Amino acid sequence: MRTLGVVVLLVLAVTTGCQPRVALPEPVAAIPVAVTEADHNGLNKFLKQQKGKVVLVDFWATWCGPCRDKFPKFVNLHKKYADQGLVCLSVNMDKAWPNMDYDKARVLTFLEEKGATFPNYVAAERDDEMYERLFGLANSIPFKALFDKTGDKVWDDKMKRLTDAELDKLVATELAK
Repeated sequence: MRTLGVVVLLVLAVTTGCQPRVALPEPVAAIPVAVTEADHNGLNKFLKQQKGKVVLVDFWATWCGPCRDKFPKFVNLHKKYADQGLVCLSVNMDKAWPNMDYDKARVLTFLEEKGATFPNYVAAERDDEMYERLFGLANSIPFKALFDKTGDKVWDDKMKRLTDAELDKLVATELAK
């Protein structure tokens, strides 16, 4: 009789949709995409705050076709290596190098479409000498620079143009140090 009662309860539980309580993981909140204006001092300050991490900086513009084409690979490097200590920093040059009217909404829309959930800045001024001194940028975008865990620049596009695979390998090498 006791066995029959247990069977009846099990049948009722299954047929009425009762399921054992299982703790479901909380959904992970999406990291919002944001963009902030900064001058070269603000960018340099951000870079110095990243000691102990490898930092890959990408200078780009919405009006630059090659920049837009290469940006998804930059996002993919972030996705691949962020949990290993890579910090990707995007610096939009629309305001500093105005080939067209600057539109913050256009910059933000592009970043959202690409899933750029890392620090994104808009260069607030054009100071070619300072950008070249701090990052190596010399009036040509797209431009990337890689900084090691001590904050020293170990590579930039001016030193040598790398293929996507070569850049991936260089990032992995710096993270392993």
